[in-house]
Amino acid sequence: MNTELLPTVLELRGRLPMADFPCLPLWTDAYLADTNHLTAEEHGAYVLLLIEAWRTADCSLPDDDALLARHTRLTPAKWKSAKPIIMAFWKLDNRRGRWFQKRLRKERQKVAGKKRAARDSAASRWKQTKTGDAGTMRSQCSPEPTPSSKAKAFSGRENAQKKTAEQKILEGCANG
Repeated sequence: MNTELLPTVLELRGRLPMADFPCLPLWTDAYLADTNHLTAEEHGAYVLLLIEAWRTADCSLPDDDALLARHTRLTPAKWKSAKPIIMAFWKLDNRRGRWFQKRLRKERQKVAGKKRAARDSAASRWKQTKTGDAGTMRSQCSPEPTPSSKAKAFSGRENAQKKTAEQKILEGCANG
């Protein structure tokens, strides 16, 4: 078994459970405008770091070159040469020893706010009744659809015999 591929305790520390923020918003126009100068390898490394930071509780990366090289799937030598280019998008907090990306944190705050608002909205709907039943929850199909009189009339004609082209012509001549 190759233990190099197994995550270390440091890699797992600070991660959120997958269900908390499983979707990373990526504004493609802004991303491409900012990263047009990167090589394909640098693009891949940068996106992997964005995803890795997104999954941590504080949306950051540790200031640890060996770990960052692993996260980017680059060898330590390639990471050493790519680091100045890739980490130009990040800001190091020397006091905490963590790298932060401004736009990524802004998106996290937006997503967390939407999640909080949805949770609060659901909680208030459940509190509206004393029973707390599912009937207080919103329905996607409210009110329930019912057949209209037009639909009934249409379905009644469905079984009627279809007129031939000759019958239609004769009726047209008779009415005309």
